[in-house]
Parts: sequence; C-alpha cells; structure tokens
Amino acid sequence: MNLFQHVDLYCERASAAFWAEPVNAFSNLSFAVAAWAIWRMLAPERRDPGRRIPLGVSFTVPLMLAICLGSFAFHTIGTIWAQVLDVAPIAFFVFWYLAVFLQWFFGLSRARCLLAVAGFIAFLAAFIALAGPYIPNRSGTYVPVFLLLVGLTAVLFRSPDPTLRVHAPTFAWATAAFTVALVARTADESVCGSFPLGTHFLWHSFDGLLVYLASRALVLRWRTQTGSTATEAPADSVLASGR
Repeated sequence: MNLFQHVDLYCERASAAFWAEPVNAFSNLSFAVAAWAIWRMLAPERRDPGRRIPLGVSFTVPLMLAICLGSFAFHTIGTIWAQVLDVAPIAFFVFWYLAVFLQWFFGLSRARCLLAVAGFIAFLAAFIALAGPYIPNRSGTYVPVFLLLVGLTAVLFRSPDPTLRVHAPTFAWATAAFTVALVARTADESVCGSFPLGTHFLWHSFDGLLVYLASRALVLRWRTQTGSTATEAPADSVLASGR
C-alpha cells in the first residue's frame, strides 16, 4: 500500500491540490469550538486547587482537537496516511466515551467498561463486514454508532433514576444531530451532479455539535456524582425546553 497515494472521496475535491476541499477542511472547526466550550466549562475546577478533574472527563477536550486536526489533514493533504489521521481519533473518541459513560453514568468497574467497549468493537466489525458494502459512501462504519446513541438515549429515558433521566433530552438532541450528520455524509456522492460542493461539510458541523453535547453531559454527570459546586442550572432540561 502506498501511504502517499492521493484519495478522492468527496464531491468538493476536484484535484489533488492542498486547498481542493476548503469547505470540508474548515468545517472541522466545529470540533475545535466544541473542545473550547468544554474547556471553558471546566474552568471552575481548573481554578480550584482542591478539585481534580478525572482523566476520563478532561481527555474529551484533546480528543476533540485531535478529530479536528486529523480531519483537517485529510481534507487538505488527501493521502492515505492522512486518512488514517482522520479516522483514528474518531474511533478512539467513541470507544473512550463509551467506557467513561458507563463508568460515570452507571458505576461500572473499569473491567466491565472495557468489556463493553470490546463487545461494541466486535459488533462494529461484524456490522461493517456484513452490512457495510450495502450502505452508500462508506457510511456503514458509523451506523453502529448511531444505534449506540439510540440505545443510550432509550436507556436514559427509561431509567427509574431521575439523575439519569435528566440527561436523556441531551442525548436525544445528540442523536438527532448525528442523524443529520450521517444522512449528509451518506448523501455526499449522490448530490455531486447538482451540488458540486457536496454535503460532507454538514457531517463535520453536526458531529461537532454531537461531541459537544455528549461531553457536556459527561461533565454535568461527573459534577453531580462528586458534589461539585460548579454545576450549571439543570442544563439538560434547558436544552429540552428549547430555552
């Protein structure tokens, strides 16, 4: 395999030039904005010498930045090795978030969290092998993530614990954002003739919203569980009410 071979996957790229996909490249700023917002959200804990932000919570910020930089590299350099930089941080964010979610929302041990992540990876691999070829534009890789979000949202809505249910609306919004993102990603090639810019930039934009909402819910849950005085006013219910 030639790692320096150029890859042309999306409507906007019409050549191998560095700036052949300017909209796709700069729409990745949504991940940087999400990272900044969560970093700002954690400011009270950073200023308090008596508070320690667990790695599981704080590491979402550099992961979002890694997604931004990796995807920017792929949509500018456009080679196979840059494509690896694009995909790897996304996968790592999903696996990391699932483990930390299970730890802070349901109190699972680290061993059980890792087992759950391993199970999801096995499901992901099986889905890609069996159904991936039938889903346009290589979007089959992300359908299991959509199903995971739907499952997590349903579990939170049905939970008898009100401290869990309060986060359900946020996950519903996150699922809606990812639905739009996934449709946009899947439709990109099919709209090239009528819309040469394509729709992949919407994949970046709405995924940035997704990672922000998911990370924000994680911070709020951690604060609730540890009794932090930096909690925001029932933020998830504010999202649900649209205010």
